[in-house]
Amino acid sequence: MRELEFCCEQMRLAVTSDEIPIVYEAKFREYGIRVLDGGTSNIELLYCPWSGHKLPASLRDRWFDELERMGIDPVTGTVPAEFLDERWYTR
Repeated sequence: MRELEFCCEQMRLAVTSDEIPIVYEAKFREYGIRVLDGGTSNIELLYCPWSGHKLPASLRDRWFDELERMGIDPVTGTVPAEFLDERWYTR
């Protein structure tokens, strides 16, 4: 895995802290605010809340499209390891 680059120090601290509900989902290249209901949902962030920088576009739809193209159902099938992080879009 690559070292993640952040737009500012505050974003780096937030994503790496267990105390702040900001998350980064590498497989989708998505930043979000965790929904604190006990599940895994989050609300996508389009801009950094501290610096105002535009964050990278989500690759969520492309992730599902790639798996479908490979004939893999991500719910019932086995997702290849490289699709569990950023390797699938950085190769």
